[in-house]
Amino acid sequence: MGNVKTVQYFFDSKNFNQIEVINNLEKEREKEFENKEAKIDIALNDFGVYVATLTFEKKKKFVNREKEVKKQENKKLSKYEKLINSQEERVYGKYKATKEFRPY
Repeated sequence: MGNVKTVQYFFDSKNFNQIEVINNLEKEREKEFENKEAKIDIALNDFGVYVATLTFEKKKKFVNREKEVKKQENKKLSKYEKLINSQEERVYGKYKATKEFRPY
């Protein structure tokens, strides 16, 4: 969950109702995090306090994905992986085709 960040706000239910909490959160989000999209979850806990949670998800850039794919393609194979790959291609009982011998 390294891609998710959360911010929690607490509001007293005696002073605020749920609509006021939503309005205050929207104002705070616009003021502090104007360019980011966030999910808003509001819950009333056992102590009579509204717990408002903002969750932000990081988005990977397309350029980073291309770099990751290139790194995986260019990754050197270990000796064990080379051995396994070479054994899958082998066909036993056949000779390798060779060039014709031509004397000078």
